[in-house]
Amino acid sequence: MRAIIKNSLLVLIATGVLGGAVAYGQGTAPQRGPANDLASTSVSPAKLAFGIGDKLKIAFYETIDVAAMKQADSQGALRTFYQRMDITGDYTVEQDGAISIPLLGRFQIEGRAIDDVRADLAVAFTSVIGRSANIDLKIVERSPIYVVGPVKNPGAYKYVPGMIVLHALALAGGLDRGEGVPGMVEGAREMERLRTMTLQTKQLLARRARLEAERDGVSTLPVPIQLAKLAGEKTAQTFLATESTILRAEQARRQQQRREIASKLAATRNEVEALKSKLEQSEVQREMRIERLNDLQKLKDRGLVTSNNVVALRTELSDIEARRQDYLVAIVQAEARLAEAEEASPRLLSEHTANLANAIATVDKEIAAAQETMISARTLATILYKPNSGTPQAEAYEIVRQSRDGARTLPATETSPLMPGDVLKITSGTGAINPTSISPIPQSGPPAPYISAANKG
Repeated sequence: MRAIIKNSLLVLIATGVLGGAVAYGQGTAPQRGPANDLASTSVSPAKLAFGIGDKLKIAFYETIDVAAMKQADSQGALRTFYQRMDITGDYTVEQDGAISIPLLGRFQIEGRAIDDVRADLAVAFTSVIGRSANIDLKIVERSPIYVVGPVKNPGAYKYVPGMIVLHALALAGGLDRGEGVPGMVEGAREMERLRTMTLQTKQLLARRARLEAERDGVSTLPVPIQLAKLAGEKTAQTFLATESTILRAEQARRQQQRREIASKLAATRNEVEALKSKLEQSEVQREMRIERLNDLQKLKDRGLVTSNNVVALRTELSDIEARRQDYLVAIVQAEARLAEAEEASPRLLSEHTANLANAIATVDKEIAAAQETMISARTLATILYKPNSGTPQAEAYEIVRQSRDGARTLPATETSPLMPGDVLKITSGTGAINPTSISPIPQSGPPAPYISAANKG
């Protein structure tokens, strides 16, 4: 109840005090005092102190006196201004607390008031340029403040002049006690991660048993020892039943591939044999036509047959020779397909073996990674998931503040003023932890390197 009341007050403070804050350079802000001085102070805009990381807009307006014009002789002289664009611009207070302005040099401004810096810039301008100047100096942006610790929305928030620790807490949504049990949320997440990785490990062990059976050419899956220890014999059989279905489907697919390869191989062999038979027939016809052509040639020489008979037979012999050449080409092509079909089965076996080896190696890596995650999750869950049996104590506040000498850690209270760039660190007070109150975590240890039932002993 006390935490709810405090968070409600913080929201009221944020909407009331911060909602009425004025813009940078026009409101009030605490002076950056000594390292351990965190007293709440308010200063006028002219006394607003600069800090490291502040972004400034500096405009220089040079003053020029010109001779009086006739219609203005009663005034004696005219004074005009024009902006020096060569040195007007945006500047940032660097880590050493200084800004560097072209022509004028480097100025140390951290912790100093606006009026003091403006006066120094005017003196430097007159010394270098030889004329006086009006200087417009504004803070356009200041470094945010950061809130870390047990709050609902830790992070960076825009700095507003006059901010104190309570303002930052309100912006961060108030304290987050995790229903009074620090670490419960993180511990529950780790326990869920442990359960998830345990389930994944069981699935990986069952998958590896299936891959090993597929590699060895067996159709039954032995229960791996690690899976039985992690899930129990009955649950292990459930995981293996799913993998057995996959194994049967994969073996059926490979059997179908082998049948298709064998069918293609037989068809190609038959094609080669048929082409060779046709080639033999064409060679017999070719020999017969050659013998008949020789006989006709003799008869023609004796004047018993005409030249037309010889020409017709030569044409027929030419056709037979063309078909014979076609058969030779077809046989070469068919034999190439036959060789490819004969190589398909060994190539398929080799690829399947290599794929199985890669799959087993990948599963082994995943099992090892899951084991490490399980150990990490169990350890973190044991540490974090501990209900707090003690009485909540008050929160402690610290402010980490950057300076030219480095970061300083300052003790703070709820009303301590904040400066741009401050880191508000909140530590939630807790009572003693009762070790017996730790919620139970699954005690099934991470699986050892894979051992199948076939390799047992």
